[in-house]
Amino acid sequence: MAKIPRIAVVCFFVGIVGLVPFVLLRLSEPVYQGKPLSSWLKDMENWNGNTNDAAFMAFRDMGSNAIPPLLRVLQSGGGRFRHMVMAVNDKQSVVQLPFGKPWEQSMAAARGLYAMGSNARPALPALTNLLFHSNETITSAIAMAGIGTDALPILLSALSNQNYRIRIAAVSALGEERSDLEIVVPALIGSLRDTNQLVHWSAATSLGQLHAEPDIAVPALMNDFPSNDKQLRSGILIALGQFENKARKAIPMILEALKDSDNNVSNCAVFALRQIDPAAAANAGIK
Repeated sequence: MAKIPRIAVVCFFVGIVGLVPFVLLRLSEPVYQGKPLSSWLKDMENWNGNTNDAAFMAFRDMGSNAIPPLLRVLQSGGGRFRHMVMAVNDKQSVVQLPFGKPWEQSMAAARGLYAMGSNARPALPALTNLLFHSNETITSAIAMAGIGTDALPILLSALSNQNYRIRIAAVSALGEERSDLEIVVPALIGSLRDTNQLVHWSAATSLGQLHAEPDIAVPALMNDFPSNDKQLRSGILIALGQFENKARKAIPMILEALKDSDNNVSNCAVFALRQIDPAAAANAGIK
């Protein structure tokens, strides 16, 4: 009898062990439009930001009974089965099993809670604990950003946390807020002064993502631009471009940036000028 390769045996047992919780979840999970939550969660892994996407709308309408299974995914860091598969994949290169990326499921669960908006308020205590006491900083913060006003004080308090990872998570999530922008934008401007480079970059990115309160956000980004940090300069130019014609006061600065010796900075200046003023871009010889 031919000897069964060890990896085949491992794959078989991983599949069997993982099938048990999967079946149990299918038996107990909420169903929306005849489709179980786990299927919508899988669809959410490919979400492209469109709030009219079927998966996003499903979680928006699914109700509070979707909260416990979504929290379980976050609390397990993407599900125990996926972690088992990832461990097997990391140990060998013969067969790469599917479902070996737990972070994709964690992010999908975070997006599911985000889609629920204020209906996800009952999850706030658990999400707060995850933000401050786990590795699920980004995912928990994003879920809280969807909740809105009730979660905002927690995210704002995280901006001054001693752990830079928590500050990055909060700054990144604030870039996805849908309300209270008159509070959020000044808070992000304050984070442009953060001593951690990653937090600083993330704050500039989030300001561009929101492209709100241009009267204060655009000048703040412009003041932040004279920096020796090429990556920050590039990020600021992209952020300014996202304000489109509301960032016209930045055009002289952007025209200078077209001459930057760093190709990435000058290319980002091209993007920004096209977004803000196509006519000025044409006059500068940009096609």
